[in-house]
Amino acid sequence: MKTLDPLVVRQSLIDLLEAQPPREDEFLGRVETLRRQGHPVYSETLHILAHLTFSEPEARKHWRKVARHRRQMQAELGRDVGLRVAILDYFVNFDLALKNPKVIELSVYQRTERSAVSDGLTGLFNQAYFRSSLRREVQRARRQRYQLSVVLLDLDDFKRINDTFGHPAGDRVLAKTAALVRRTLREIDTAARYGGEEFALILPDTPRAGALVVAERIRRLVERGFKPSAHQPKVTLSGGIATFPEDAVTPEDLIQTADKGLYRSKAEGKNRITLAGPERRRALRFPAEHRVTMRGGPAGRIVARTKNVSETGLLLSLKQSMPIGANLDLLVHPLRHGRALGLHGEVVRVQGPAGVPPSYDVGLRLYGDRAQRLLLARGGSA
Repeated sequence: MKTLDPLVVRQSLIDLLEAQPPREDEFLGRVETLRRQGHPVYSETLHILAHLTFSEPEARKHWRKVARHRRQMQAELGRDVGLRVAILDYFVNFDLALKNPKVIELSVYQRTERSAVSDGLTGLFNQAYFRSSLRREVQRARRQRYQLSVVLLDLDDFKRINDTFGHPAGDRVLAKTAALVRRTLREIDTAARYGGEEFALILPDTPRAGALVVAERIRRLVERGFKPSAHQPKVTLSGGIATFPEDAVTPEDLIQTADKGLYRSKAEGKNRITLAGPERRRALRFPAEHRVTMRGGPAGRIVARTKNVSETGLLLSLKQSMPIGANLDLLVHPLRHGRALGLHGEVVRVQGPAGVPPSYDVGLRLYGDRAQRLLLARGGSA
């Protein structure tokens, strides 16, 4: 079980208490679940409800006494006074920790606390919080020996959007993009507004292929989420990915390596995601042109043509896009002596559309030794 960020734990508890009416039973159940997962939930809870700071062992002792005090008050009054009244009475009249208690609305408390670590426009975390969270996550990944991916995303041509449609339109684009990012991520992930139009993600326990799936999903959501019009700009974004420990082993190097991938995405035409590590160029590529029939993915049977082949993969030219992570069965033909070769691979990269008529470049990672067999047979062509 991966440890959640304390701010994420606190927010999930606040959401239950802010409900109308407050869902105290669900709140207590959530506290117990978090406790079993090893989170410092008692200190967080008392900080939310009483604005008192305790170590987790101290908070656990107080929590048990509060529960007993609540039962006693219920027995004496003949009704349940509620969790917050029991906590207040306990710390004012029994523990004496609160000398001058103040009632603070949770919504006010939430705004005050989050303002120090979040971006006011998008609601995402700010860069300072992202960097501190990344340091913690890298230490945890190193200690627990799991992979961790960093994704940098940047809105394409954002200055043109501001200049053409005005800064209020630019702000709406930023806010909506942030909402699309949040929709895609898990509870353990971290999303931040890293700069003016740049976003940064921390994806714990996520290898490079998994991070590519997440980043591509966000890219497609943004591309489809803004319909161009006289009052609405066309919006796309580009991204770069770096993974611990394959691409870098320090927080700073992870950011720099992901930024290099982002730069490559911009240089190669924008509206694409680039793996910053050696995934794409670690094997020599050889030109190849064969007719290919494919099965799998969302479109059923597809006809394509190869562009090049390496010892590990294959680049295809298609008339339609394919989702990252799709598994495909391919039949490449004809090769020497008119024989076809069956292949099986996974989509790891998609670029395009480009040209007239438009086509997509789709990169496949091939399984087994099939790529080597295709290299040996590449003397034949369609």
